[in-house]
Amino acid sequence: MCLYRFTSPMTVPLDSVLPRSRTIIFLSFSLVSILLFRAYVFRRRYWKIGQITILHELPKLGKPRQGGRLIDGTVVIAGGSIAGLLTAQICSTHFTRVLIVEPDTMLSTSATPFEEPGAPATASEGKNRKIFNPRPRVMQYTSGHNFQVLTLWALKELFPDIEVEALKVDPQAIVHADSKVYIGNKHLKPPLAHYKGDLPKHLNVGRPTYETLLRRLVKRDCDNVEFLSGFVTGYQLDGKAGPQGTGASQIKSVTIRSKDGLETIEPAILLVDCTGSAQAGLKWIANSTNPCKIAKDVYNPKICYTTCIFDVEPSLMDKLQIPGGYANARTIFTRNSDPRMKHDPRSLYIIKREHNTLHVACGGYDVFDRPKCIADIRTVIAKFAGPDPVPAYVYQLLDILEDHCEESAAYLDARCAPFSFVKYHEVADQLPNNFIAIGDSLMILNPIRGQGCIKAMIGAATLNGLLRSCKPVSNLLSSGVFLPQNFGKRFWESQNKRTYSFWTTTKAADYNWDTTIPVEGESLKDGAFVRWYNRTLLDVAFKNEDVAATLYDITMLITPACYAIRPGIAVRVFWTGLKNYLGLGV
Repeated sequence: MCLYRFTSPMTVPLDSVLPRSRTIIFLSFSLVSILLFRAYVFRRRYWKIGQITILHELPKLGKPRQGGRLIDGTVVIAGGSIAGLLTAQICSTHFTRVLIVEPDTMLSTSATPFEEPGAPATASEGKNRKIFNPRPRVMQYTSGHNFQVLTLWALKELFPDIEVEALKVDPQAIVHADSKVYIGNKHLKPPLAHYKGDLPKHLNVGRPTYETLLRRLVKRDCDNVEFLSGFVTGYQLDGKAGPQGTGASQIKSVTIRSKDGLETIEPAILLVDCTGSAQAGLKWIANSTNPCKIAKDVYNPKICYTTCIFDVEPSLMDKLQIPGGYANARTIFTRNSDPRMKHDPRSLYIIKREHNTLHVACGGYDVFDRPKCIADIRTVIAKFAGPDPVPAYVYQLLDILEDHCEESAAYLDARCAPFSFVKYHEVADQLPNNFIAIGDSLMILNPIRGQGCIKAMIGAATLNGLLRSCKPVSNLLSSGVFLPQNFGKRFWESQNKRTYSFWTTTKAADYNWDTTIPVEGESLKDGAFVRWYNRTLLDVAFKNEDVAATLYDITMLITPACYAIRPGIAVRVFWTGLKNYLGLGV
């Protein structure tokens, strides 16, 4: 009996144990594989987001260099507008001296365009007053502007008290990012449920306020930033560039001409073109001792618009039946042209601004009926295609403006120049290693999407990330230091990955209109699939709040644009496209 009891456990059949062991091993292997795959997907997604956005760069903005030691040298920034100011703040945390060269004399002194940030500079002439533009080189300075959520996120890293300073100008300078957007006659509702009723906030001020605030904060916080009135006219190369006197060409100094015609030479460890639409870097390179041919794509969608500016006493709007009340409103109405309706090129924007002003912007593709009174604005609305999408409170608002604010109105016409993209990244090996361009100096976009200012922020943040990882190189054949080889090439490649989609998607959308003059060698058929996908994506977003939330986040640049083609969304888009093709509706 004892022997039986001792040996009985060994009598369990092996064929019943082995399948159970194989099952455990298989399940364990499967679980590990799934975890590893998920880790790989997460890691790749994180890496991809870092490549094509500046989201991972945000915590590093405005922070001192590791070790706290600045690079000994002067950064010369040509242009003191938004791109130049953002770049100056970035460079001030990396270099011992930063010099902004700006043609507008008032910007190079302690003065600013307005005594109070954002206060309108006007020259009243009775009915339909004229507004003086203190920045004549910036056509859209007095026009309406829009800033994505990402702009505020980045500004809060660069200037921790930006919200406090902005709210000193206007209590509604920082508001929830609800643009009240209609696409044609359909309201694209904000994803309130997705955000549990609390949409992200954004900076909602005019261009004068934004630029003036930036300039004041840079002057306040950056002791090593200097302002000089003049023009950068060219640069000189160092024949002994590189750590051993070899490698990519390096700029050693730049020529600056004052408004009086006096030329001076400034040493430069880095030259940044922030001259905007002037794109002066092309001229510097063409006139240098080592010129190269740089491709430049240009197309013209013939964008025209009029910004109507009204001084509004808030009490006049007490009876305006707008949801939440006029006192709490900021963006009142936005109507974009519907890409599915080619005979509907008009857009309308109504935005409340600082100092009790109201902006009504009308315009579109090849539209020349410029409003000069309230009746003309009504005529613009009457030309919208399809059922009238305009809420009743907009007509009520126009009636109030006509009765009380017509005399003080200003009407500013603007006709956008052709849009362009300078392809520096294609010839990065032939450019000086320490020359870069940021903002409109690189790419001028259709302003309808409000991407101009954020494009400058992306360029500045890209520069910051590169500078934080680089170590200056001593030149053995001359005194001083240089930026490491391939610095310029790395910058061009990184910036291009983060901004190129702005150009391709905006251009594809503009090619929807027969009046657009395309890039030489292209046709209006180019980008047809992108247009189809985006149109169908809108159809889905009107019906599905999860897709609408993704589209909202992409528009605000807080989610990569590639999320619009994630499998779950792509399947919905193609299914909707198929139903549209078969005439089954959405």
